[in-house]
Formats: sequence, C-alpha cells, structure tokens
Amino acid sequence: MASFSQVLNPMTGQNTWQERGDDYDYHQEVANAGFGDMLHDWERNQKYDAALRKTIAAMRQAGKPVHVLDIGTGTGILSMMALRAGADTVTACEAFMPMANCAARIFTANAAEQVRLIRKRSTDIKIGVDMPHKANLLVAELLDTELIGEGAIGIYNHAHQHLLTEDAVCIPARATCYAQVAQSPLAAQWNSLKILANLDGDILLRPPAQLAQCSGEAALHDVQLSQLPSHSFRALSKPVEIFKFDFKRKQERKLQRENVLRVELCAPGTIELVFYWWEIDMDNDGEILLSCAPYWAHPELMQLQLNCVDKERPVANVVPWRDHWMQAIYYIPKPLQMPDATEPFWLSCYHDEYSLWFDAHKGQAPTKPVARHSCSCDLHMTYTRSRIGQLNQGTRNKRYLSYLEEALLDAKTEPVHLLVLGDGCLLGLAGAALGAATVRCLEPHRFSRRLLESITKHNQLTNVTFLDSIKELEAKDLANLTHIFAEPYFLNAILPWDNFYFGTLLLQLLEKLPPAVKISPCAARIYALPVEFLDLHKIRAPIVSCEGFDLKLFDNMVQQSAEEALSLVEPQPLWEYPCRALAQPQEILSIDFANFGLEQQKQGQLALSAAGPCNGIALWVDWQLVANNSPKSVVSTGPIEPVKPGEFVKWDMFVRQGVHFINQTESTTTDGKKRLEWSTTFKPLLGDLSFTFSLNAIHEKKE
Repeated sequence: MASFSQVLNPMTGQNTWQERGDDYDYHQEVANAGFGDMLHDWERNQKYDAALRKTIAAMRQAGKPVHVLDIGTGTGILSMMALRAGADTVTACEAFMPMANCAARIFTANAAEQVRLIRKRSTDIKIGVDMPHKANLLVAELLDTELIGEGAIGIYNHAHQHLLTEDAVCIPARATCYAQVAQSPLAAQWNSLKILANLDGDILLRPPAQLAQCSGEAALHDVQLSQLPSHSFRALSKPVEIFKFDFKRKQERKLQRENVLRVELCAPGTIELVFYWWEIDMDNDGEILLSCAPYWAHPELMQLQLNCVDKERPVANVVPWRDHWMQAIYYIPKPLQMPDATEPFWLSCYHDEYSLWFDAHKGQAPTKPVARHSCSCDLHMTYTRSRIGQLNQGTRNKRYLSYLEEALLDAKTEPVHLLVLGDGCLLGLAGAALGAATVRCLEPHRFSRRLLESITKHNQLTNVTFLDSIKELEAKDLANLTHIFAEPYFLNAILPWDNFYFGTLLLQLLEKLPPAVKISPCAARIYALPVEFLDLHKIRAPIVSCEGFDLKLFDNMVQQSAEEALSLVEPQPLWEYPCRALAQPQEILSIDFANFGLEQQKQGQLALSAAGPCNGIALWVDWQLVANNSPKSVVSTGPIEPVKPGEFVKWDMFVRQGVHFINQTESTTTDGKKRLEWSTTFKPLLGDLSFTFSLNAIHEKKE
C-alpha cells in the first residue's frame, strides 16, 4: 500500500503530493538513527568492552553473580560483550522497535540467544514482570554531546530506584564536564550581527538596540572544535571541571544544579564563549578513560599520536573521530571584557534535566542564579548559526557590495529601483543606504521580516517597502524596476541549490519586466569534487563486524532504509570534516537565470589525479553576480582557496555543502587509476535536480 504526503519543494516553494509507501516513516527513522556512527567509533567500542571484561572479572572474583541490564541496547553490541565476558544473565531493553527487532536477529546470528530482550523503555520495565530480578551491573550508552540531552539523569534515577540492586555497578561509572572560556571573533560571528560598512569603511547599517540587548539563545552550538583554525580563537583559561555525574550512586541525581566557579585567566581578553566537552570513567577505578576533549586539551593526545598509523594525519585528527559525541560552544549572554587577567572572574554554570547554560561575571561572585536565556531580538530564533555567520562574512559581503556600489553609481542622475528577493537580505537594505530610489524586499516570513523592519527603522531608511508576495507588485512598479538582486538565501533551503528558488521567483516576473532590467546573480554553476574523507564517510559506511560480532544484518537493514528514504546528496558543513581533493573540481551544471525555465541534462567524466580512496563527492554552488570572467564577481559556497589534488580542501565555514557518499561496495582502493562518471538532470519547473555518480576503473590499453 502507498499513501500521498504533502512535501514542500524548496526550489519551487510549492507543496507537492508525493507517493510514499506505508513504511516510509519507518525507513526514514532507521536510516537517520545514527547507530552506524557509534559503531564505527573504535575507541568507544574497545573501552566499553575492556570495562565490561574488567568489571565482570572483578565481580566473579568477589564471588558475586553478574546480572546485567543494558539500557538502549541498539544493535545489542554491549549485551553481547557482557555475555562474552561471563555475565550470568543479560537483559537488554530497546524502545525503538525497528532496532529492537534487528537486535533480536543479531543475537541469533551471534549465538547470543540467552540475552533477554525487552521491547520497551527502561522506565516502563517492571521487576517480576519483564525482569525476574534486579540487575547488579548496568551498562548503557545514554549520552549525547551535551551529556544529559537524551534524559540520562532521569533514566539513571529510575534505574537505581526500581531496576538495580543496592550494590549495583555502572558502566560508565562517572562523567566529568569541562568548560574553557575563550575569545573568538570567528565564533562570535555565529552569534551576533556586526555593523555593515561599504567598501570605504563608511557605515551602511547599524544593528538596532534590541540586538545589542539580546542575550541570544542558550542552546548549544555543537561543533567539531578540533577543526576550528588555531588562529581563530584564544583560550583565556585552562579547562576547568564544572560538573560531575556519578552514575553508580544510589542517591538520586539532582535534575538542576548551579556551580559558580572562580576561574583563573591565563590572558586578558573578552569572554565571548565557552568551549564544552566531557569525559567518562568507564570503570569504577577510573583506569579506563574516554575523553571527548578537542585535541589541544585531550589527556591522551601523546599516546594517540604514537599509536597513529597514518603519520601524515593532521594532529587535530589524531584524536578519535566521532559525530555522535562532539563538543559544544555556548555563547555568553553579554561578552565580558577582562583587560586585567588578574581581576577576579566568575563563571556561572547551570544545568537542568536536559541542557546547560553559562554566564560570566567579574569582581564579586553573583548572588542570584541566572535564568536560562532566550532570544528577544528575532535574529537567533529565525536564522541558523551558519546563516548568522554568513551575514557577517566580510569577503562575501564585499563581493555583493562591490556589485551594488557599481550598480548605484548613476543613482543621482538615473534613479535606481531595486527589487530584493530572498529572506533576511541585509545587503538588499544596504542598497537603500547606498542611494537606491526605492527598495522593495520580498519578506514573507514573519520573524525575518520583523527583524529587517527594525533594522530599517533604526537606520532611518525611508525608501524601503516590504512585500509578502510578488503578486503585490503592481504593473507600474514592475515597469519602473531597474535592478533585481538576491544573495540568494531562503529559509527553506537545505542544499545549496535549493536557493534556485530565486529562479522560480524570476519566472513569475520575466515577461512583465522592462528589457533593460539588470538581474544579479545572473548565473549559477554547480561543481563536483571527488574527495577522500578522513572520517565523514563512516556515517554511511557498513559496519560488517564490531569487536568480533557479526553486524551484517544491521548493515542490510540500514542500507535498505537508506535506499527508500535518504536523498542521494545530503548537506554537511565540510569545514568540520577534513577531506583531500582527488582531482580538480568540475562544473556539472550551469544556470542562466534569464532562461531559468530551460530543462537540462548533462553528463561527463573526470579522471582522478591524486592517490587515495574516493569515498565521497562534494558539491556546491558558485553564484555569478555579473556576466564577466572576473573571479571577484563570483560568490562561492565551496572552497575558499584554490583546490590542489592530494591536499586538504579549505571550505567556506558559513554554509553547508552537498555530499554524495560513494557506495562502499564499489571499488575504492588506491590501486589503479579511476574516473568519476556523472550525469545531471535539471527540471526547473518541477524543482527537480538529480545527480548520478559512478566510480570506475580506467583500463589502459596494452601495446
């Protein structure tokens, strides 16, 4: 059976009906569950196994029976480890039904049928009904980047109260959370709005008072901290311990806590943000440590460097890679200037049942707790972190402003009437400040529009009008238009080319426009680059086996669901995921916005010129502002430096690129030459843009 679901097409802006099988939601949930990423985390797996072996052996030596409870078993890997290590009984619970059913089959395939599987949440388990008796060893992986975001506190409290014996042991045994205060103009761009100036440095737009007074969002900004360029931040303190969580204690863990610390600064500066991570003691003795620290603070960095087989691997990538546990940035509500590093500085740290937040003080310690802050200015609640950073991106803004200044050179003699298409286009407002006679901004989204209206009012721009729809443009308005401008950026866009919605809007106008109207960007090009990811490909790579257990059943389930529910290209912020270029980028589609409705089908091939396994294709869009060959008239969403095959690519940090992962069953060895064969099909009226990629060996003719 199949059903029809309404789906928004970001390129056309229209809701369309798509036929989907009754099990579509199931496949989508399975494909995006993220279990594969965890199972590729070799350090996690090895240290869980080592802790289970050590703990069970010690319990045996002490003459205790070993009854294990595995909460959130997933594939059942931890339950099978416990059984192999000598547990008397193992009970596994898993509430995600597709995963629970898969775990049952995996237990059978690995001769681990002794594991009792309970298909429900641990908080719904009843002793005497689901379990014959309480467990005395709890093994669980209930943690996320924030440590407590998946409800670990409540789950542990319930387990100790209802499911575990008085002397129960837990793996992991403890967690310690760390914070490091820092200053970073780069990271600050993700959290605030800068003054926008013209190419001569004259101020065009000032943020209104509501932005300066806003505390921002307390929500974490999860990020691979090790990939932040070392020159982009200054650590103003050493890492400090802020919270401990003892998972094995019987006493109830508090759902909310406050910790105000006097922190010793190692340098003067402005306290803008907090870097956050955690580490866990896997065993009760604290001998087996797993740390999520960035490389510069990792307690085992030297040993990891010694053990690393790939001696060319950058030091930032020597620490074990994982995407399920990352690090986080928390932004201080009001950046605090500390010109004297010896002045007393206090860091206020808070957590509730699911999240953390921070504040900073100097002089005396605060006497009152600080409530969790939230956005009051519309900026943080409307735009993503990357979009806020993009609004502040100097090089990008200069390209657009250069175009606008050139377009407005004759504004004094020939009035410029500007139509701005896009969400939150501050550069369009800059056109008003640069001298456009009229500026009409299409802003259908309530909060985005409210923000831009406040900026317009604050900067006393009287020549700006906001539109909910293009249909509001009257014939006389269209007849007077001289320029149409876009960044382009739309809130519904996920992949870079979703912003071709700009072309869809133009199609509604082209026949009504004066012949001389100028459109920018005038063109767009999509580029493809075959790459060797150091680690990112693991999120889609099969597991096969993990710590000696056969997980091919899991691979088959995920692969089937991925084929049913996942797009062949997914968005990723590639600056966080290092990759080497294996060739020069190749253009695979070119769009002329004056002829946007034209259907296209392209195909080609690209020989890989650098050694290394090709495990992914990176894709991005270059926007051509004017019809010339100058690189300064191009705004790229891809590499920020020329690509050199064999070397690491430096990516734009304020946008997500597209990634197609090469099927790991294809031949991706380094032996022999290979070529990438590709095809692109573009149907703009349907909002359909599809790619196919195939990696094939090049067979050289023998003479």
